Amino acid sequence: MFKSSAILSNHSSKMHRIIFLLCFIFCSSVSALDCQQIPDSDIFPGDQFWYPVNSSDYVRIPPNFNCTYVIKAPITSSQVLYGSVLLTNLLKGVNDYMIVTDSLGAKTTLKYRSDSFLNYDIFPGKQISIQVVTKSVDMYSQFLIQVSYSKVKVGSTVQMKTGGALNYVNLATLKGFDPVLQNSITVQGNEPISMSLATSRYMYPTLYLYHSYIIDGDFYNQTSVHRLIDFEQSAPFVSLNNRVTLVTFQTDAYYATAAVLNPVSEANNFEYLTSQASVDGELDKVAFNPYLKPEACQVLAVDSKQIIMNSLNFDEEITSSCVAQVVTGPPNNSSQLLLDLTTARGLMPYTFNLKYFSVIAKGCSFSFTVKSPEQ
Repeated sequence: MFKSSAILSNHSSKMHRIIFLLCFIFCSSVSALDCQQIPDSDIFPGDQFWYPVNSSDYVRIPPNFNCTYVIKAPITSSQVLYGSVLLTNLLKGVNDYMIVTDSLGAKTTLKYRSDSFLNYDIFPGKQISIQVVTKSVDMYSQFLIQVSYSKVKVGSTVQMKTGGALNYVNLATLKGFDPVLQNSITVQGNEPISMSLATSRYMYPTLYLYHSYIIDGDFYNQTSVHRLIDFEQSAPFVSLNNRVTLVTFQTDAYYATAAVLNPVSEANNFEYLTSQASVDGELDKVAFNPYLKPEACQVLAVDSKQIIMNSLNFDEEITSSCVAQVVTGPPNNSSQLLLDLTTARGLMPYTFNLKYFSVIAKGCSFSFTVKSPEQ
C-alpha cells in the first residue's frame, strides 16, 4: 500500500512538472508577443530586425491576441531613411485577421486566404502599422514581420526651365539604392507645378510606378505624397507648392518613362495637358475629344531624338472651327507651328527630328499614333 502511494505521489509530481513546463512555454510565447515596438533611436541604415521580439522564425499567435505594430522610417537633420517591410501571413483561423495601414494611409485587411508574402515601402518620414488579431479559438496562426532600413540618396534640386524648353525627368535616371544613381530629384519653379506621366500605353512599368512617388514639396517639407501609378493615364498631379520631388525605391530601371512638368498657369490653358512617350518601335495612340477648353498632349521621345507620326484620323468632317496643330516645345507663348494637322492627312507617316513637341486640339475630335525608331 505504501509502495503504491509512493508511485502515485511520484507520478503526480511528474505531471505537475509537465503542466508547469507547458504553462511556462505557453506564457513565454505570449510574453514574446507583448507588442514591443522599436524606438526611433534603434533605427539606422543597414539595420534589420523582425517582429515580434526579433525572431527570424514564424511566430505562433496565441488566442485572444490583439497588437498593433507601428514601424517608422524617421528623418533626421543628417539622414533620410527608407524602410522595407516583408510581411509573412500564415493565418489559419477564419476569424483571425491583420489590418495593414501603409505609409500613405491605405488600409488592407488580410485573412487566411490572402497572400502569404507581402512587401511594403515605409516612405521616409512616415510609418506603417500592422494590427494582428486572433479570436478565442487557437487555430495555430503564425506571422512574421521583417524590416530593413536603407539611407536614401537624396538628389539635387534643379530649377524649372522657361520658354520653349520642356521640363521633364527621365525616370531611368532615378533608381533605388544604385551605386551611381540617386533615389530622388527635386524640381523647383516659380509657381505650383502640374506633373503628367509620359509612358508607353502598352507596356508601362506598373511595378516601377508603384514604388515611385511624387512629393508635393521635399523630404523635409511634405505637403502630400502620392504614388506615380495613380497618375498613369489619368489627370495630372497638381502641387500646392512651387517645388516637387520625384522619388523611387524600385531597384529596376525603365527607359521609356518620364515625368513631364509644367507651370500650373501653362497647364490651366487646357482642359487637360497630358504627356505621351514615343517609344522605340512601339506604336502608341493619342485621342482628343475637346469639350469646352482645348486639350494638349506633349509627346516626348524619351530615348531618341526622332518622333514619327504614323497615322492621323479625324472622327468628323473638318470645319473652320477645328484647331489641330503640332507645335514646338510645351504649348505656351514660345511655341511655333510645326504642322497643321487639318491639312496633313496625306503626309502620314510624318517624321519630326525632334526630342519633343506638343499637339493642340480644339473644336474637333481626332487621334494619331506615334513611335520612335528602334535603337
